[in-house]
Amino acid sequence: MISTDKVLVVDVDGTLCPIKGSGESYADLPVNEPLRDRLIELHAEGWRIVLSSARGMRTYDGNAGEIAKHVLPTLLTWLAQNNVPFDEINVAKPWPGHNGFYIDDRTVRPREFLEHTFEELNAICERDRC
Repeated sequence: MISTDKVLVVDVDGTLCPIKGSGESYADLPVNEPLRDRLIELHAEGWRIVLSSARGMRTYDGNAGEIAKHVLPTLLTWLAQNNVPFDEINVAKPWPGHNGFYIDDRTVRPREFLEHTFEELNAICERDRC
């Protein structure tokens, strides 16, 4: 069933953790503690948290089955070790490349999510909507 109220779709890399650098391991990346703590609060308030990740899209040429096999186990372990709450996880999100962007009328950056109320976030989205 698709939830239509109190849903947060949250990216992983660059949001819940830093972008992995050369020579680093996904398993060793630190969690963004303020963001994780806010998600814990909201999850306790009944918000549904959906994680969406493009991790592995370049490595496995967008093959969702390969990503589920090779990327998802490490990600699930990392989420558990870092106490990141979620109700659902989607992998194989399209990757915009190094110089591309995600464009969406309901998008907020991690900093905005932590610094603004939901009313303020809605106002930001409304202001920028076509």
